[in-house]
Amino acid sequence: MTAQRIRVGVLGHGTVGSAFVDLVAKQAPTIAARSGVQLEIARVAVRNVSAHKSSRVADLLTTDADFVVNDPTIDVVVEVMGGVDDARRLILQALANGKPVITANKALLATHGVELFTAADASGIDLLFEAAVCGGIPLIRPLRESLRGEPITRVLGIVNGTTNYILTKMTEESMTYGDALAGAQKLGYAEADPTADVEGHDAAAKLSIIASIAFGQNVVASDVFSEGISAITPADIAIANRLGYAVKLLAIAEIDATGSVLVRVHPAMVPHHHPLASVRDSFNAVVVDGAASGSLMFYGRGAGGNRRQVLFLVM
Repeated sequence: MTAQRIRVGVLGHGTVGSAFVDLVAKQAPTIAARSGVQLEIARVAVRNVSAHKSSRVADLLTTDADFVVNDPTIDVVVEVMGGVDDARRLILQALANGKPVITANKALLATHGVELFTAADASGIDLLFEAAVCGGIPLIRPLRESLRGEPITRVLGIVNGTTNYILTKMTEESMTYGDALAGAQKLGYAEADPTADVEGHDAAAKLSIIASIAFGQNVVASDVFSEGISAITPADIAIANRLGYAVKLLAIAEIDATGSVLVRVHPAMVPHHHPLASVRDSFNAVVVDGAASGSLMFYGRGAGGNRRQVLFLVM
């Protein structure tokens, strides 16, 4: 049986985009054998072609992102360019052109998710975003599909691998916050400017997406109370440990008896016997509490490597 060829247009070729392109090249034969779909990178939009001239897709580069989303030979668009305004416009245009879109842009979804989902529904086109939340953990699809008929009461989890890595080093090796952060940056877990991670903004954006799906309400990042880990000291962690707790940055979404959704991100003392207390390094874990299903836990690595790129290939 001849595999169906799917031509992919990629918006962005930075850390995530370039790794995604490499992963497609590596795993395309396996995907074709298992699914009957032959993925082909057809065009890659970048801001500066010369900066990527040594890449494997140098001959596919263009600075015209509009050309990619409007090209009738492109079957699906993968958005990994980051930012909000341009990404929003391009995704809306791709959907209007009948092209399914896959994005890892949590900032965009946390701000304009309702508009984008509405546009996708109106066009009858898929907008997929598993890669935007919790690295390589398949969480979004179970929330949207497997648990669609299950009344969810709470979602509780560690959704930022960078901060979890820092807290692990502070706990297990008595590192200072600054030394642990430097180690995370050296490993590529933290950006040169780590503010979004360490101050809880990244986790808040992810939680807004999770809460919107779990509770069927429009939750945006600005709705989420957030407090980061930059003020935590080794002494804080040592005291918590003596009392039987681990310090973790938790993202918590709950719905009360009135139907109001409560969302917050902050450091918390987690009892040592709780499964989240043993989540180490850059791993993420999310516990979903359902009225009938009880507690379900999703666990996997959240930062570093090709975690988000893998999710692009399994959606």
